[in-house]
Amino acid sequence: MTPFFSIIIPLYNSGKTLQRTLDSITCQRFKDFELVLVDGGSVDDTRLIIANLQKTKRLAAQFISGPDQGIYDAMNKGIGMATGQWLYFMGGDDMLAGPNTLQTVYNAIKHHTAHLFYGNVTGAESGTRYADDTPDKVLSRGIHHQGIFYKREIFDYTGKYDLRFKVAADYHLTIKIFCNTSFKTQYINTDIAFFGEAGLSSTLFDYPFYSYRYRLLAQNQATDKITAKAACLDQSIYCCLYLAKEKDRMGFAWANLLFYLTTRNPTGIPQRLRSFWRMIAWSLKITG
Repeated sequence: MTPFFSIIIPLYNSGKTLQRTLDSITCQRFKDFELVLVDGGSVDDTRLIIANLQKTKRLAAQFISGPDQGIYDAMNKGIGMATGQWLYFMGGDDMLAGPNTLQTVYNAIKHHTAHLFYGNVTGAESGTRYADDTPDKVLSRGIHHQGIFYKREIFDYTGKYDLRFKVAADYHLTIKIFCNTSFKTQYINTDIAFFGEAGLSSTLFDYPFYSYRYRLLAQNQATDKITAKAACLDQSIYCCLYLAKEKDRMGFAWANLLFYLTTRNPTGIPQRLRSFWRMIAWSLKITG
């Protein structure tokens, strides 16, 4: 029988926190779900914890372990393995907010027609709460993936996570969904999860994605939906220059910058010229 939810968890050396994550799932009062565990080849006790879970037969669980190309590659593998009607992603250091979380989301899905439901998340260490309840918030900063439930058909149209982006591929997917009029989204004012704050998204900055973000918004006629349009553009231009300085994805960075220099946007002619010459200078400068 097809489960209602598939909970997909990419893992790598998550032994210190995984049991807590699993406990927050096993205590759910709503039981019509499966676990999809995608391990990147952990060398700690991650696999032992999963083996113990499988022995208890308390949950329907699929598990694979092997090398991958990062968290989004693991998520993509999980999408391919999942059999549920709705897909939910969390990390090995995240926790569902309470034992009624899945039941609350299930009730919302049954009372509203949408392709994506999302709610609030809170940083497990900082206590910072994120309620992305407006289009401006969603498009300006994305939604933590621990707060989102996707109808699986979404991925047939958007494709899976883009592996060009190591930290912000979920933000990239969010923009594609929210800018596509074929999809309906629904915010529910409920707490979904506590997210671990020691992951890659909390410690690294995705310069390639942010060099492209304003272009992606502009191509989807969404720049007028954010209040900090000029700041968003300035950041994208800066990231193009940074990539040139680091000799990282130069072709991608140049394509993005040329878009900003040649299309209508808040950047004035003097700034465009300065950015162009700086880009040339950084592209030609030899690093050593």
